[in-house]
Amino acid sequence: MSLEVLKPSISKNVALGLAQILLWGGSYFILSILVEPIMQETGWSYQMVYGCLSLSLLISGLLLPRIGKIIGENEKNFVLPYAGAIMALGLTIIGLSDHYLLFLAGWAIIGVAMGMGLYDALFASLGKSYGMATSKVIVQVTPIASLAPTISWFLVSLLLSNYGWRSSCFIYAAILLVTIFPIHRFALPLAAGNTGKQPPLNDNKAISHKPFRSKVYYLLLVNFTIGAVLTTGIIIHLIDILLDKGMAMATIVGAVAFLGPSQAGVRVLELLFSKNKPAKTAVISGVVTLLGILLLLLNPNFAILGIILFGMGNGMRSILRGTLPLAIFGQEQYAAVVGKLARMPLIAQALTPFIGSFLIAQYSATVFLFTCCLLALINIMLFLMVPKLMPQQNELRGSITVSVATKS
Repeated sequence: MSLEVLKPSISKNVALGLAQILLWGGSYFILSILVEPIMQETGWSYQMVYGCLSLSLLISGLLLPRIGKIIGENEKNFVLPYAGAIMALGLTIIGLSDHYLLFLAGWAIIGVAMGMGLYDALFASLGKSYGMATSKVIVQVTPIASLAPTISWFLVSLLLSNYGWRSSCFIYAAILLVTIFPIHRFALPLAAGNTGKQPPLNDNKAISHKPFRSKVYYLLLVNFTIGAVLTTGIIIHLIDILLDKGMAMATIVGAVAFLGPSQAGVRVLELLFSKNKPAKTAVISGVVTLLGILLLLLNPNFAILGIILFGMGNGMRSILRGTLPLAIFGQEQYAAVVGKLARMPLIAQALTPFIGSFLIAQYSATVFLFTCCLLALINIMLFLMVPKLMPQQNELRGSITVSVATKS
């Protein structure tokens, strides 16, 4: 089976990175800036406001397997280019909401947009357009996208200080409307149609349910889920953790600022210097993440170093979410695999803020960090098992290819 694919382009990858910054900023990160003015004006509690983000993550996770299948089965990409319009609709409803149910509905719509436009949908789309060159594209796009918290927090803060939280939602919605669609049409021209030369990646003859029942698939599913819990738990509760360690707020603000650059920096290093295979990089990512959490647990004097190491590990993890499934399952089933692998991690992300808050409130930040260390250690052990199972998966891929060739 021959697949016609695009060649990577720096300008297109930069554009995709900028689109990711805007989409992450309009969903996952926007509440970090707007939560306080929303609570002050409406009287809604912290749990009520952030509970809406959990709902968005849950909806996104439930939709992603279907979204991955749609991307894989259709020559025209009906998903990624339209994520900005859907997210803009959600933000507009949020800006108009005087009742909590309307606010909740806006975040439900944003959850749909998150499933359509964030990393998992992007990786699936890249896999279809770039084939085995997808790994290179992911490594180029993610360093730019990793600046999303820094850039989006600055942009939303600027809008908030000048216009208030409701107008900030409207203005950000307008930005998404005028940027996301043209960026994806420019950066992924194959998604608009390919004159019939590229056969559908997820042809019914080519897809087997066996990859989704293999040991390595379930291993990655557990591994990615634990990684999502660690990322969400540490980032959302980082300020509370540092406050619990007795650090002053001014010091905390300076320390937290290292998170975004460390994520971006390690992705640039991966782009420039790394020759490691994804399975080996996965082990390095797990070890670095564990070291970062350990430093946060053991001594507040090493908080900045801990944040940097955690950011580096998380930066590598973001790349691995796209490159490791490609290395294991191949291009033909990539879009479907990415969608299925994303469901449980996003559901776990939706539950993590509540579980983390419970552990910190009922016990302490130390207990929470100790739990995270145990999860990080388990993840390293799972990563070590991946190379041992890859030959079995390669044999399975080979048998599917032979079967497809015979039927064709």
